[in-house]
Order: sequence, then C-alpha cells, then structure tokens
Amino acid sequence: MVKLVLSAIVSLLVCTQSFASAEQLLVGYDKSTQANLATQQMESAGYQVIDHLSFFNIYLVEAPKGKSITSSLIELRSMPGVAAADKNIYRKWIDAQPSAKALKKENKEVPWGVAKVNAPSAWPSNKGSGIKVAVIDTGIDKDHPDLVANLRGGYNAIEQNENWDDDHSHGTHVAGTIGAVLNEAQVVGVAPHVELYGVKVLTKDGGGDLFGIIRGMQWVAENGMQIGNMSLGAPQDNFLFKFAIDQAANAGVIIVAAAGNDGKAVNWPAAYPNTIAVSAMCPDTPVNNEKLCTDGGKKIANFSSRGPQIEFITPGVLIPSTVIGGEVKAYSGTSMACPHLAGLAALAMAKGARGIDGVRSMLKSASVKIPGLSDSEQGAGMPNADNLR
Repeated sequence: MVKLVLSAIVSLLVCTQSFASAEQLLVGYDKSTQANLATQQMESAGYQVIDHLSFFNIYLVEAPKGKSITSSLIELRSMPGVAAADKNIYRKWIDAQPSAKALKKENKEVPWGVAKVNAPSAWPSNKGSGIKVAVIDTGIDKDHPDLVANLRGGYNAIEQNENWDDDHSHGTHVAGTIGAVLNEAQVVGVAPHVELYGVKVLTKDGGGDLFGIIRGMQWVAENGMQIGNMSLGAPQDNFLFKFAIDQAANAGVIIVAAAGNDGKAVNWPAAYPNTIAVSAMCPDTPVNNEKLCTDGGKKIANFSSRGPQIEFITPGVLIPSTVIGGEVKAYSGTSMACPHLAGLAALAMAKGARGIDGVRSMLKSASVKIPGLSDSEQGAGMPNADNLR
C-alpha cells in the first residue's frame, strides 16, 4: 500500500485475508433448530463445536482433521437446518492514519462535514435524544471529554471479560462524528444527544476475525441498539456475514455501512440489501492530493467505492473528529462518511422514522442530488438534516 504523507485514506481493504484458523468454520442454523440437535448433528459428523452465538444461532466449529475446507463446507451446507456455512476469516479490516492537515471548521466547534449536512439547523428541535447508536469498531475512548457525556456502555467481543476502551482511535473518530457533545469545546457530532455504545470487535492494529465481528453484532441486536455503524468491510462476500446482517436487521437494527476505499465495487457488508451503503464526498475547498480528490466542489472522493448499492453520499475527506487521548485529528475515507449518515439516521429516528424502510424513506426525502454525480456514486444524494420530516 502506498503511504500517504499529507493525508490518509482510512482503508477498509489493506491486506490479504487469512483464516483465523485453517480449520475454523462458521455455521448458521435457522431459528427453528434447537442448539442440542444442531450440536449433536455436527459432532456426529466429526466437527468440534468451539462456540455458539445463541441469538443468531451461529456456531464456530473446527473441521475434522484431514478433511479439506471445501469438502467440509459442502457437507455442512447440506445438513438439515443449516442456512449458511463459510470460513472464519481473520483480516485487517481498517488502516487509519491521521492527516497532517484539516479543513477549517465552520465555527469553533462544528466540523465541515457536520455543517455540510446542515445538522446545526436541525438542533433547535432535534439532537437525536434517546436514540441508541452502536459503533461496531475498535471501541471508544471512555474518557474523551467530547464523548463522555453521551457514552452509555459497550462490549468487548474479542475478550469478553475485558473493557471496550479504544486502543486504536478509529472507533473513537467514528463516534465523534456521530455524537460528540455540543459543549463549546473541540468538535460536535451530527446528533449531539444520541446514546453512544462502543462495541469492540477489532484490535489495536485494526484486525479481527469474522466470528468476533458477528459476536459484536449479536450484542447489538440483543441489547436493543437502534443503529449500528459499521465503518469496516471486505472485498469478498461471505455467507455468514450476510446471514448475521440479516439476523440483526430482523431484530430491528439499522446497519449503516461504509462503501469501501478501493474506488471499485461496493464492499461487504455495505453491498448487502439489509444495510444502508454510503459513499464519501469531497469538500468544496480544493484538496491538493490526487489520491483524495481530483478537484474541490461537491465531488465523490477518488478512493470511494461505488455501485448500484450506494444509497447516499456524505462528507468523507479531511474530517476532524475525536481520537484517543482526548485529542482531535482529521481522517479521510468512507469510514468517515459512514458516521455522518449514522448521525443523520439517528436524527431521522428521533423524528419518528421506524425500521430500515422508514429511515431510508425519510433520508431520501431529505436528500439533495450532487450535480455531476451518477446514481451509482451518490444514490439519492446528500441528506440535509433540516429537511427531515
């Protein structure tokens, strides 16, 4: 990967995937299949059950010794009650570096992206109060002064007995754009009264296995989160990832997902029907870096993935937000566009939108098309928070 000097793209796809274990597989059963029967069925075929996510009915198993992954998957998918089976992959899902520059904020506290979606105009009557937003990421800095008033809890899906504090900064940066408090300090988020939850599924190097991410998603579904922000992804489809996304959606969680940073097709999970995919927009101010924006002025970022699954576009270049240690730094990527839309979704829910279809409808009605961009680049356009009705 080319190292960026002046600014960084938060890449969703920066390394070759590898398996969490050469023999570890994920198996999803339909809801009607009892756990004891599923376990008995797999164990009788020689599979060792390592873990079970009961809410989603997903199992982590080890294949019999000497049996190939391909033959194991064929066998598992043919078993009664099995809805999906695939590899448990480990990969580095993100790679964030701070930018050496940031655009001037509209005022002391409002970042350019928050201003661009016109969030301040909505705040007199709507700051997203009472909406629960989970940041499924590297955790959130529990002590950041711009976040602490809105933090309500969290979960560590990697080490379940450990805390969910951020040791990377990516999750904290995402959280700030969604819901940093309006306190006349460093930065404010799109929805400054939301309830933030840090769901740690990635390590300090941005890595993690798929089972851990799904475990975090299960916590989100079980604990009544209304919105889940997923500023992570992969270029390969996976049966179990889609299965888990669908299960979360069935539980009422609205998943907002980053489109990807390879400038190509929309990545997963953003490409799944039960997520809301968002691309990244450039600022009006010219950005002198060809890897970010060819020119300024309401254009899609060069790195942003695009395709028919894109539903909206929001700011994603040189976005200042919270990072660990109580600081503020600027990042670029669809990872940064995603929380702008998650914050807007929270404002829509606070206005009465319900379910993914209701949120989509309100956001689309509030959106303005960006001249010169195709539907595959911007979807319905950029939502204007003051237009939410």
